[in-house]
Amino acid sequence: MTVTIRAKTEDDHAAVVELLTRRWTSPEILIEGEMIDASRLPGFIALDDDGEMVGLVTLIQRASEWEILTLDSLNRWGGIGTLLLKAVAGAAVENGIRRLLVRTSNDNLDAFRFYQRRDFRLEKIVPGAIDEERKLKPEIPMLGEYGIPIRDEVVFARRL
Repeated sequence: MTVTIRAKTEDDHAAVVELLTRRWTSPEILIEGEMIDASRLPGFIALDDDGEMVGLVTLIQRASEWEILTLDSLNRWGGIGTLLLKAVAGAAVENGIRRLLVRTSNDNLDAFRFYQRRDFRLEKIVPGAIDEERKLKPEIPMLGEYGIPIRDEVVFARRL
């Protein structure tokens, strides 16, 4: 399968909402007490040979850093996440951004491995952050991957 990466556009909105709802329960992502509609953020999509969306990354673009809000590959271990991350890093450098940031929950061991293998460094642990977010977004599950209780937020960052 050949994968094409391109910037997401308004025409992608319905497919982006569907993917985010399937993977994240809704396009609304909670960060530090603020609900953010990831479907409205800039980002990149991955398309297969048939033009079907097989991956998505959404970004919060700040003046000094870009934060990856969501990164999803519908074909895990197929390199799609890496291609999306390369597109983000390339666009960031083109725009004078020298730092990427990503947050994940304490249970997401696959994300820990993915980001660390791509030069992200552990920057901060926020104990109880997910417990607090669950008060505002009760659909956040109590147990995550590998049966690990979801409680804390882990922040990774990468210099470009």
